[in-house]
Amino acid sequence: MKYTNTIKKIFTVIAASAAALLIASCGKVKEEQFGIGSPTSSSYTDDDLVWVENFDQKKLDTDNWMYEVHYPGWVNSELQSYVVSDDNIYLKDGKLIIQPLKNGNTYTSGRINTLGKHEFTYGRFEARLKVPRGKGFLPAFWMMPADESFYGQWPKCGEIDIMEVLGDDVNKVYGSLHFGEPHTQKQGSAQVFDGNFADDFHIFAVEWEPDEMRFYVDDRCYYKTSEWFTKRSGFGEVSYPAPYDQPFYMILNVAVGGVWPGNPDEYTQFNEQAQMVVDYVKVYQKKEYNSDVKKPEAAVSKMQVKEGNIASNLGSRWMLHLEPDGKATADLTDNGLTVRTTEQGNADYSVQLVQSYIQMVQGETYKYTFDAWADEPRTIKTAVTLPNNSWKRSFGDVRVALDTRKKTYTYTFTNEEVSDENARLEFQLGATDSTATVYIQNIKLEHVKNAGPVNKHPALPDGNLIYNGQFQEGEKRMGNWTVEAMDGAKVYATNEKKVRQLKAEVPANCDSADKVKVIQKGIKLTPLSENTVKLEAASTVPGKIQIKCGNAVNEIELTSSMEKYEINFIAPKDNKEVSFEMLLGIPGSVVTVDNVSLKENILVQNGNFDKKMISYEVYAHSDAVEEHEVDEGQADKFCAVTIDKTGNQDWMIQLMQRNIDLEEGKTYKLTFKAKCDIKRDIMMALQRDGLQDNDWTPYSGQPTFAVSNEWKTYEHEFTMAHPSDSKVILTFSMGAVNQTSINRRHTVCFDDISLVEVK
Repeated sequence: MKYTNTIKKIFTVIAASAAALLIASCGKVKEEQFGIGSPTSSSYTDDDLVWVENFDQKKLDTDNWMYEVHYPGWVNSELQSYVVSDDNIYLKDGKLIIQPLKNGNTYTSGRINTLGKHEFTYGRFEARLKVPRGKGFLPAFWMMPADESFYGQWPKCGEIDIMEVLGDDVNKVYGSLHFGEPHTQKQGSAQVFDGNFADDFHIFAVEWEPDEMRFYVDDRCYYKTSEWFTKRSGFGEVSYPAPYDQPFYMILNVAVGGVWPGNPDEYTQFNEQAQMVVDYVKVYQKKEYNSDVKKPEAAVSKMQVKEGNIASNLGSRWMLHLEPDGKATADLTDNGLTVRTTEQGNADYSVQLVQSYIQMVQGETYKYTFDAWADEPRTIKTAVTLPNNSWKRSFGDVRVALDTRKKTYTYTFTNEEVSDENARLEFQLGATDSTATVYIQNIKLEHVKNAGPVNKHPALPDGNLIYNGQFQEGEKRMGNWTVEAMDGAKVYATNEKKVRQLKAEVPANCDSADKVKVIQKGIKLTPLSENTVKLEAASTVPGKIQIKCGNAVNEIELTSSMEKYEINFIAPKDNKEVSFEMLLGIPGSVVTVDNVSLKENILVQNGNFDKKMISYEVYAHSDAVEEHEVDEGQADKFCAVTIDKTGNQDWMIQLMQRNIDLEEGKTYKLTFKAKCDIKRDIMMALQRDGLQDNDWTPYSGQPTFAVSNEWKTYEHEFTMAHPSDSKVILTFSMGAVNQTSINRRHTVCFDDISLVEVK
């Protein structure tokens, strides 16, 4: 993989153990055991077999498989290098052998895939294989999308883990899906009691249908699910069954070490027992699949707010949760909680206090207080997590700096996520700076404020006031739109070869544009603001359509070619909701519309952070450690990025905003305020989004700015000397300075970010 010194190319295939990391922090994992019983009937037969690999050649067939090469630590803190070597990947006696090896303190292994050679949408995917035995091994048979950028980087793109077995627990298999934003996992497991997966061959499979995934071992179905989604943070969900409605490819690999399996120990052998041996891989497909399926409806309870303290000091309500690498004991008494840690582990949840069944109601505000101290200064984290809502955080993870004196810590927060009656209050003591004993008392979590009026149609993170302007969300991809059309007209969203567009088939007897309307209601414009409507449109019969927004009415002349159109208008002075309407009635035509947007004429959204982190994201490499928040303790909000470890490259921590529109030949000035509690440099760039082709050209250059503990206003002016680009990324890089890491805790703050056209 290649990187620029500004931003990491995030087009990565995440290894099979990627989100298994969440197994511990997510609490219960669905598990079904089997060892006896009848096989489960499959809907696939031998007549459905479309591809088979028997590995009966002398060497791996590179018409079917591609070798992957990756360095140690590429994902999940794994130890191995993936290399192209006959010692790590070879064929023997009609079997594929993937052999991890150790040479001194270095490890090598093999990883192959079918990307660009064999890619499939739906079907049964199975392999007959034996797994390696030994602490630190993680073999996997799994799938990733061929175009990882179509729905967005992992996990939004989706992942299907058909088989994962920990090398030190070889009688248990995991089948998983990873998807969504925030990352969500659906996982089942199966355990055999007669034999194991290392000594004998077993058949591992998934049957992937548009509305269901079924996981099998030896033709026994041990887990199935229909629950998944994909979305970008702040945007609507893409129409089901996305992301599992696109071509995926298969991967076989053996990882060594990392956050889930742990590292090899003195008993781990790198001989034949370390091998994954694959007898065959088969793919079955039916002649057709009906992808016009509905997502299962989730029941969301309407809960009444509980008053008073909804948390408890009582030890009986608390549980000490330890991961295998965390060691601690706890005194959970009526007087509070005392935790004595001997091994902090490699994750914050390695040592974790949990109180379950805390009720969180959407839109309500809570006051959270507790007293805490430690035998010596150290940090812990606290959070309120929502198990029924993809483990989102209602509050946290907030870092708490403890002293040797008892202090009271107070936080006020609003639960902006979906209500959850099974929320968890957590204290996380793992992977921190100390194992000092921690004391926690007088825990209170109280409701303090009812939900106020809510803007039902706020701007999306990119500033767009039009929802589903790409016609890929909601039922039949028409979410948020209503249609008013004459008899004989058809209005729908397409879904052919991943092309989603609005189509309006207009009868020949249509006598005015308003006979076919597509409408979005409830839009609130800033009074007297300048706004721009953009869309792409075409018509099989040349003619005019109308675009209406409130009192503003504009006509567009369409041709048979798909063209871009832009309309500017001033919002009315009142603060009333308006409707956005497209009047598409061109007689006898098929009108096509796509990429509809309505934005206020500002280039950078939410520059003063009044809308918290909407429109922004923070990227942190696995070698860096940071946490970020919008400080609401003052009337003037700002973004604070607290950094414990920068990594060794400047791009390893970044504050980012995407989809900024720059025009060729125009001159722009970026202005922002920043400060930091230590003196250091930060770097800025407005750059090309190189996710698809690894071209991250910095249109603005890459100026650096020296920041200190006083707010200061910084400016940078540049001329766009490249072709116009509407998907520019603004980045503030806070990683290493001149490739020198900063491992001292410090906070970089940003406010009043603006980008204006000056000529």
